[in-house]
Amino acid sequence: MNNDKKPEPLKGVLNKIISNLKKKEEYEAGIIKLWEKTVGKSASKHARPAFLRAKRLVVNVSDSSWLYKLTLEKDSLLRRFNENLKSRRKVRELQFRIGQIK
Repeated sequence: MNNDKKPEPLKGVLNKIISNLKKKEEYEAGIIKLWEKTVGKSASKHARPAFLRAKRLVVNVSDSSWLYKLTLEKDSLLRRFNENLKSRRKVRELQFRIGQIK
């Protein structure tokens, strides 16, 4: 097996990793702020985005009553979230589950 790539200095590799981690943290913070803007401060205390994968935003909710309430509003929340999203990559699905609110 022939690999024509030259080794990169460790400092450069570490800088890339740190840069990517910072971008990921900023992106996640932006998703949380956008979620708070979409649902309001009261609801955001009981429902927090857990992760975004394959255009599906998975949201942890504190209990079954919030799960029910947000599921009823799912279509409206998805539309408002995407309207507030300043990106061409829109979320296609909201999934609610009972889980830890961080």
